[in-house]
Formats: sequence, structure tokens, C-alpha cells
Amino acid sequence: MPSAADDAPGGLPPMAILCGGLGTRIAPVAAGLPKSLLPVGGVPFIDRQLALARRRGVRRVVLCVGVGADRIEAHVGDGRHHGLEVAYAREDPARLMGTGGAILNALPLLPEVFFVLYGDSYLTADYGLVYRAFLESGYPALMTVYHNQGRWDASNVRIAGGRVVFYTKRAAPGEAEWIDYGLQILKRQALDRWLDAPRPLDLSEILGALACEGRLAAWESPERFYEIGRPESYAELDRLLAGHPS
Repeated sequence: MPSAADDAPGGLPPMAILCGGLGTRIAPVAAGLPKSLLPVGGVPFIDRQLALARRRGVRRVVLCVGVGADRIEAHVGDGRHHGLEVAYAREDPARLMGTGGAILNALPLLPEVFFVLYGDSYLTADYGLVYRAFLESGYPALMTVYHNQGRWDASNVRIAGGRVVFYTKRAAPGEAEWIDYGLQILKRQALDRWLDAPRPLDLSEILGALACEGRLAAWESPERFYEIGRPESYAELDRLLAGHPS
């Protein structure tokens, strides 16, 4: 799935990838594998994500791991065979912190500004354009969004004036037309008030609060998202990438 961004230059912020969850929805077809190691088009999914991140200009990645951490780390290693520097933020698989808690747990390994990618997302948008939009926005956080209109999953976002004005995972049918695309940019200051929040903590709670406060920029992706969180979406991407080695 090539695009004009495949030869993007370096200089982008590091990326945290959330790949420590249980993968409950995909469990029926996962055969005990961590979701990140599921073969997609014959290639472990984490390899797909890392190769795509490298092509888009990312050079440093922090994997937020919990369930299957040892297997993921044994497979990826330090990332050098991907042309990346990879570090690991671990959490106890028996006491998962939630997606927001996982990001807070990774903060010692992250700089002032960083990308966040969901561990089941495969996103072909131009990350350089996303970063530029973030810098131009002046906001402490940015969410990429797609005009989904209920097509690929339940829409959960409303936008206006270049920012997210509504976001919830529990949006009712017809309440929103846009959807969280799966890639965010955060400044550490956007997380300050959550440092002592009880765990587990979902990232959607943090982003929803930022939206309500008028502090969450929006970047509209012209390309649809792909993900492996559900058996049907996994099968779609598996077919789409069959025959593509990276």
C-alpha cells in the first residue's frame, strides 16, 4: 500500500505504541498469540506497524507492553533490524493500567512531544503532515480523525474549527459522523492532571476531557483506517496486505 509519504524524512517525534492489552475481541482467531504478533499477510503485525512508522519518518518507538510482553520483546528486540530504536514500558499483565495508564507509565521514556498509536491500528496517512498540523495548532494535543459516517466502525467524534469538540467511546447512533483515526500527538503537559489518577485509566477519558476543555486539535485524514481488533477487520487487512512483504 505505497503512498507519497513512503520516503518521509526523519525528525518526527518518537512514537508510543499501545500493544499490551488482552485482545479480547480478536481472541477467537488469535490462537493464543499476542495481538501484535498475529500474522497479517504472512507478517507479524508489529513488524507491519514498525515498518510503516519507519517509512513515515519515525526513528524511535516505545512499545507499551503487558500481555505477551516477553514474546513481543523477544521478537522485536532493540528494533535495529527495522532501522529503529525500540524501548519497552512494561506493566503487570495481571494488573493492566488501561491505555491511558500505559502512556503515563511510559512517560520516563518519552520526550516533551510524542505520537501515540493504538496497537491494533494500521494507518497509511502522512505522519509528517499530522505533526505539522499539531505544531501549527498551538494545542497540547491532537487527534487524527476520519469522516467515517458509521461505515467502518461506530463514529464517536465531532469536530469544529480545527479541533475536536466531542469525543466518547459511548456515542449513540447518529451522535457523531467522525471517528478517532488511531493516531494522536501529545505534549506531556496535557497529561499532568492525570498523573495520580486511579488505574486502570483509558486514553479516551483523557482525550475526551481535552476535547471538552477546547485543547484537542483535529487533523482530518483523507485515507481510511485499518485495524485488527475484530475478526472481520483482521481478515480484511490480512487479505489486503497478502503478497506485500512489509
